[in-house]
Amino acid sequence: MKLYTAFKKIRNIVCVEVRQKSILLYLRLNPDNYLEEQKAGLVRDVSNIGHWGTGDLEITLKSAEKLERIKYLIDQSYNEN
Repeated sequence: MKLYTAFKKIRNIVCVEVRQKSILLYLRLNPDNYLEEQKAGLVRDVSNIGHWGTGDLEITLKSAEKLERIKYLIDQSYNEN
């Protein structure tokens, strides 16, 4: 049983966990660099929380609109990893 899917360049860029009502993305980015996004509710710091996959920045997708708003974070994860 596969719990998540990882997309990688050399290291994992993003891990994707599909749930019934949402999709969780875990990005390999430092949560301390994205405090504004955390305050806005776009992302969540899960560095001290157990979860499947790699990455300390969690994004919960429930709409295509939110995907458009967070694409730059996926790009940053790609460029940094």
